[in-house]
Amino acid sequence: MKETVVDIPPKCISGLEFGALSAADIVAQSEVEVSTRNLFDLEKGRVPVKNGALDTRMGISSNSSECATCHGNLASCHGHFGHIKLALPVFHVGYFKAIIQVLQTICKSCSSLLLDETTQRQFLVELRRPGLDNLRRMKTLKKVVDRAKKQRRCLHCGSLNGVIKKAAAGSGPAALKIIHDTFRWIGKKGADEKLEWDEDFHKLFETNPDLEKFMKRCYDDLNPLKVLNLFKQIKPDDCELLGIDPSKGGRPEMYIWRYLPAPPVCIRPSVVMSDSNTSNEDDLTVKLTEIVWTSSMIRAGIEKGITINSLMEQWDYLQLA
Repeated sequence: MKETVVDIPPKCISGLEFGALSAADIVAQSEVEVSTRNLFDLEKGRVPVKNGALDTRMGISSNSSECATCHGNLASCHGHFGHIKLALPVFHVGYFKAIIQVLQTICKSCSSLLLDETTQRQFLVELRRPGLDNLRRMKTLKKVVDRAKKQRRCLHCGSLNGVIKKAAAGSGPAALKIIHDTFRWIGKKGADEKLEWDEDFHKLFETNPDLEKFMKRCYDDLNPLKVLNLFKQIKPDDCELLGIDPSKGGRPEMYIWRYLPAPPVCIRPSVVMSDSNTSNEDDLTVKLTEIVWTSSMIRAGIEKGITINSLMEQWDYLQLA
């Protein structure tokens, strides 16, 4: 039997694009905000709590339930994403190296590129060359970083820029800390700032001599909130030299979590115990509840008042989670 004539040509995939999700994208694809660490309402007979990590609006993991979003069963519902609004931003572990690379290229005071205009134009010509393959593109971007790292003083605001590096593993529980060693490899041009820095500390040591032993560990701490503010100030034209395509909505602040996607329930199912009315929860679900709880503790501490040491400890734990 002859096939039916079809006058609609088949669609072909022309390409795939990969990139970081922006905060707006995470919220747009989400069906619910996960805001409580409680999982079940035991008074109603183990019913998933609304706005919990097992909210049925994110799908289901058992045949006896129904998805509150698409009203499908376990076979027909593919799950839906939720999101967690973080009290303080944290570094995206998958883009941590990219964050350090961007910080090495920009001024830590005004967010301008540490390159003169002539050099910027030369690199832009190379990056915009027709038929440029990815290998050459990555090589050019590496040249941008290498050239910017050698610029000790910002050409726009005159601020001194030092070495950006990841903090030592023993410096905190999160192990995702970035420090700015401003006065490393310092020359004569940075002598005034170094003298002012030393004088301020000497005045402090006169009243608190016990702090002098910590002098060698005094660095400019680039926490996620400070880095986020720096990234927001980067001009769209400069993003191209950082390897980010601004024409497609790419921005460096997308490398920092402000909203965390909560994966569908079906990929982190609850295992109900046969001999009791209890269940074992997936590791992802447990981790989501930890993040929600830590974030709520930080938010409550900021509103009611909390010591800076306690706040930093909780922030480190949120980054770790």
